[in-house]
Amino acid sequence: MKTFKLLFLAAVAGIWSACEAISPEEKALIGKWSEQYHVDMYVESITFDEEGLAHYQERPDTTWFVVPDEAGRFATLKYSVKNNKLHFSGETSVWNDETSHYEENVPFSFVTDYSIQGNVLTIDSFSYKGGLDSFFNSLILYKQ
Repeated sequence: MKTFKLLFLAAVAGIWSACEAISPEEKALIGKWSEQYHVDMYVESITFDEEGLAHYQERPDTTWFVVPDEAGRFATLKYSVKNNKLHFSGETSVWNDETSHYEENVPFSFVTDYSIQGNVLTIDSFSYKGGLDSFFNSLILYKQ
């Protein structure tokens, strides 16, 4: 019985300390944010979780009469909020001209401004793969 109580207290302490590590700014981000449907052929969304991961998706918008025949794009990035800025990091593939091959698992990171007003999240600049050719201007997402 004593062992059970110690294990229970250790589990509660672990959960409590994990919850404390999330800042109020990060708590406001947690959940799924998505573009509106029936605007473009693809819908982008980001799901922020409590473990500091942002799961990005770009999928065909199935509300159109004609839907593109592809799976879309997916990426998982790490995120945090520091000094009112959104910090992202992840890994990507980069073409190496010298070897004529892609280099895998190349780390990248970037910092961007963001704001939340009601149920609208505006990220000033975003890239799911970190390359200069893949940054979006103002990603506007709605809380789901």
